[in-house]
Amino acid sequence: MGVEIPGIQPAIPRETAVREGHGRPDVSVARQQVPRQAPPAASIQSNLEKLEKTFLAFNKRLHFYVNEEIDRVIVKVIDAETDKVIKEIPPEEIQRLVARIEEAIGLLVDEMI
Repeated sequence: MGVEIPGIQPAIPRETAVREGHGRPDVSVARQQVPRQAPPAASIQSNLEKLEKTFLAFNKRLHFYVNEEIDRVIVKVIDAETDKVIKEIPPEEIQRLVARIEEAIGLLVDEMI
């Protein structure tokens, strides 16, 4: 990738730059050096409340919950007037698919051990 301009030569030939990683930070090293920490529950709660207030301005409500079967956060966008679910993120079909995939993986691992 990249744009080649006739008459202008790069400082480092493309083959060398790609092979040696010039101009690209080593993401794997950066991830190893910075341990991930969960934000405090109070911070999460205050951010969720701000997000919910913002959506109320658009006549929508947000409902957050954890699907225990797949251990993921689910968001429902609800019309404030009719209480109908407008959108679910991720969609219910995807949630069921993830649950079936995780179940299949569990069966494979259990059988192989």
